[in-house]
Amino acid sequence: MLKKSTILYFTVLLALALISLGCWTYWNHLIDMAYHTAGVSDIASKHNHGVASAYANVIATAADNWRLWFTLSFSLAGAWLIPGIVEFLFLPLLGLSRLGAIARVTYYEALLQPFTLIVFLLCLAAIIITAFVPFNTFGDDTEMFRDVALSFVLMFSLVIMVFATGKVVDEEIENRTMLTLMSKPVARWQVVVGKYLGILCLIFVVMAITTICTAGCDYLRFFSDKRIDLDVSDMAERQALFWSNFSSVIVLLPAFIMQYMEIATLAAISTAISTRYSLALNMTAIVLLYIGANLTRFIPLLNLAHPWQEVVQSISYLLPFLSNFDINQCLVYRPISMPGHFIKNAPTIGQVWEYVVISCTYGLLYIGAALAAAIALFRNRELT
Repeated sequence: MLKKSTILYFTVLLALALISLGCWTYWNHLIDMAYHTAGVSDIASKHNHGVASAYANVIATAADNWRLWFTLSFSLAGAWLIPGIVEFLFLPLLGLSRLGAIARVTYYEALLQPFTLIVFLLCLAAIIITAFVPFNTFGDDTEMFRDVALSFVLMFSLVIMVFATGKVVDEEIENRTMLTLMSKPVARWQVVVGKYLGILCLIFVVMAITTICTAGCDYLRFFSDKRIDLDVSDMAERQALFWSNFSSVIVLLPAFIMQYMEIATLAAISTAISTRYSLALNMTAIVLLYIGANLTRFIPLLNLAHPWQEVVQSISYLLPFLSNFDINQCLVYRPISMPGHFIKNAPTIGQVWEYVVISCTYGLLYIGAALAAAIALFRNRELT
C-alpha cells in the first residue's frame, strides 16, 4: 500500500507536469497567433495597419509572459523529479544489498543537516540573482552567466560534499554510534562504500536541482540579452538564434555530468581521509588538494632543473587530474554541431559525449582506488 507521502509526491509531480504542458500549449498558440497577426498587418490597408501591428505586439507580449510561466513550471517539475529519482530508483536498487540501508541513512542525515540546506539555498539564490546581473560583455552576457552559474554549482556542491563526507565516519566514531552500526551483520567495507553512495545521492540531488535552475535562468535570460538581435533579424535568423539558445541548454547535461564526476572523485578521497582524521583536517586537505590538482596542468611549464621536474611530475600523477573534467570553456563559449545543425570548425555533440565517457572512465578508476584506500584505512581503525 502506498504511503501518503508517496501519493502526495506523485500528485504534485503530475500537477506540475500538467501545468507545464498547459503553459507550453498556450504559449505556442499565442506565438502562432502573433505570427499570423503580424502577417495580416503587412497586407492590411493603411487605415487598420497600425491597429493590426499593435494587436500583434500585444499577443507577442502575452506569449513572452506564458514562456516565463512555462519555464518556471517546467523547471519546478524537473527539480521536483530529482529527489524522486533518488528515493524511488537509486535507493531501492541499492536496497537490494546491505549497502542500501547505510546509503539511505547517510543520504537523509546529510540532506537534513541545517548546513546542507543553507548552502543549497544560498547556491540557488546566487544563481537566480546573477541571472539579473548585467556583465556588459557586448554580446556574451548569456555565456558569461552560464559560466558563472556552473561555477556556483561546482563550488557550493564542493562545500556541501566536504562537510558531509567529513562527518560520515569520524563523527560516528567519536559519538560511538559506529559501534552500534558494526554490531549489525555488515562488513567494514560495506560501511565505507554505503556511506560514500549515500553522499553521492546527496550530491546528485544538490547538483541536479541547481543545474536545472541554471538551465531555466539561462533560457530566459537569452531573450533579454538578445532582444535587439531578435528584433532586427528575419525569420531564418530568428530560428537560428532560438536553436542556439536551445542547444546551450542541452549542453548543460554533459557539463553537469563532468562536474558531478569531479565532485564524486573528490568525495572518494574525502571519505578516505574521514576514516582517520577529523572534519577540520579533512576540509583543509580537500581544499589544498583541489587547488593542487587544478594546478597540475601547469607543471610542464615549470621547466625545473633535473631531477626536480621529473619528481614534481611523478607526484602530480598521484593527484586527480581535475582538468580532465573541466570542459565548461568549450561547452559554454563555443558552438556545438548537432544533427541537422552543422557548424563549421565546431566540435560535434558526438565528440563531446565521447570525451565525457573517457573522462568518466578515468574518474571511476580513481574513485575505485580512493575507496580501496578508504577501506584499507578503516579496516584497522579503532572504534573505541
